[in-house]
Amino acid sequence: MTTPPPPYQPPQQPGQGQPQVPPPPPAYSQGGQPWGYQAPGAPQGQSGQSPKGFFAALFDWRFQTLITPQIVSWVYLVGMVLIGLYWLGFVVVGFATEPVIGILALVIGPVFVIISLALFRMTLEFYFALVRMSDDIHRGEGTVRR
Repeated sequence: MTTPPPPYQPPQQPGQGQPQVPPPPPAYSQGGQPWGYQAPGAPQGQSGQSPKGFFAALFDWRFQTLITPQIVSWVYLVGMVLIGLYWLGFVVVGFATEPVIGILALVIGPVFVIISLALFRMTLEFYFALVRMSDDIHRGEGTVRR
């Protein structure tokens, strides 16, 4: 003789004996993120908008607003342009002094450009990751920074 299977039980609503799972943390936007959190998970305004303007955040001497997420993409863009102009200048000077040097700069230069871009990108990502970790620590503690 076998025992019958247990009767069907519908899923329970949160608060009926099951612990509530906190919502996932918000995605990181490119806008400035304020440090002054009232409570963990408290809404911080519209997504992607800084409570302060760019220049107000730039001259915030108390460092209550994170500006790195706002400017990191622009710094990378400027770095890409400068690295490309440096390579182009090296090619022009190489052809002006010796055609063989110009050809070498034209052929081998892109390898150095890609390596330089990769190292520059990794450096910026490192600083951006530090800002994210610091933000996560402050969110997790629920501390209010003044």
